[in-house]
Parts: sequence; structure tokens; C-alpha cells
Amino acid sequence: MAPTVDVLARLPAPLASHLRIALEDEHALTVVDGWGELAGAVRSRPTDVVILDPRVDGTIETDEVRKLITRHPTLPVVVYTLLTPELLRATVELADLGIRHLILRGFDDEPRRVRELLERLPAQQLSDLALQGLAPQLDAAPPMLRRAITRLFDAPHAFRNVEDLAQAAGMTRRNLDRWLDRIGLASARMLILAARLIRAVHYMRDPGYLLDDITKKLGYGSARLFARQVRAATGLTPTMLRERGEPEQLIRELTAQLSRQGSGNV
Repeated sequence: MAPTVDVLARLPAPLASHLRIALEDEHALTVVDGWGELAGAVRSRPTDVVILDPRVDGTIETDEVRKLITRHPTLPVVVYTLLTPELLRATVELADLGIRHLILRGFDDEPRRVRELLERLPAQQLSDLALQGLAPQLDAAPPMLRRAITRLFDAPHAFRNVEDLAQAAGMTRRNLDRWLDRIGLASARMLILAARLIRAVHYMRDPGYLLDDITKKLGYGSARLFARQVRAATGLTPTMLRERGEPEQLIRELTAQLSRQGSGNV
């Protein structure tokens, strides 16, 4: 099952329309109108990748691209544009800014290729690591529950509470609890907390995000609640968690906490 990717785009209408078709219903796409709006959305909305056309206003604005990459050096940025002589002249400068992915309209924007590119992003790699750790339990889960938990780790902000997870799994809250116990997973509440923390770890790798930004992106009502849940799960404050290295080790520790022996039958 392909991961859900949150795409933030600054594109002219024709390119935005084609991108929406390419993503189908598998990924979330938000299109903004201006560079200032883009900068604000990056800080406040769940964002796995920015797709932009540096010539959306008629001329190639490499300064705006530079500002974005300087503020958020770990945020993947994909340039999606038309092939023009002006673009060819700017290619080296864009590469120097750190642009590693260039999609040209009509040449390499076939939908399957676009989706494959997005599904290799860093945030998805961390989610995949967590899901790999839970693979034995997920293999024993009903298909709808397995898909719901996969989506939870791919897009934790889309699940406000346990009821949302139960609904995605096509179960009542009681049946969800019984199935999680049967397959050897921790409670739904702990699954949601772990999924949010793993995405928080990804955001914390970017110095451009304040802790308040991360709180908003994950859908927490307050920084205090976020801090309390981080400490409950890890024993660390958000600041300490941010300073801790080796995110992969932290994710392995979290997923180990989520695995337990089942204690009954459904």
C-alpha cells in the first residue's frame, strides 16, 4: 500500500491541475497562491514535500527558492516546470541551491513516476521503519485494520483520536481494542501517540521549525499537551528529544514498546 504524502505546491493552474490528476486520491495536495503563503503553510501545515515552479509569476525566482531551502534545509523541494531556454540557463543555479528533483511538463511527469518519486521521501522512510518493526503484528490483522494503521503512521495528523482509527478500520471501538490485543499491539491511544512522535522526530530534524510549528503541524491543541505526551512516551522534553541523535534508534525503541503478546481471541 502506497504511503500518504502531504504535498504543498506553488504552481500555475495548468501544472497544479496535472499534478492533482497524477496524485489521484492517494496523496493530499494543497496549492497556495504566493511565496509568503507558501512559507507560512510550510510552518503550519503537515508537509512532506514542496513542489513548485520557480517561474510561476513569469520569471524564474531563484531567490525565493533559496529562501525556502535556507529556512528548511531538510524539506524536500521538487521543481515542476516547463522546458524553456530560461530554465536551461537556471538549471545549474537551481542545482547549487540543492534542488535534486526536476520534473518537466510533458517529458517526465507521467503520473506513476511522480507518485514513485514522492513515495521515496524522508518522512515516509521513517514511517516505513516503524511499520517494518510492526510487520509481524500487522500481518495478522484484518486488511482494513492493517490499512488503517499504515495510514496512521503515514499521516498521523489525520487521526484526531481513537474513534478516527476505529472508523478507518471499519470497527467499533470495542472491536478495535480486542483486535489490537489479539494481534499483540499496544492500545490504539499508544499507536496514535507513537505515530505522532515519529513524525515529530522527522520535523525536528529541520532547524526551520519551531516547536510551536511542530505542535500545529501534528494537530495538537497546545504545546503543553505535546510536551506532556513526549515525556510520557520517551521520558524526554521536546527540546531534549530534538537534541537527541539517531532517530532510527528512537523509532526502533518506540515500535518495540508497541509490540506485546496478545492475550485473547476475538
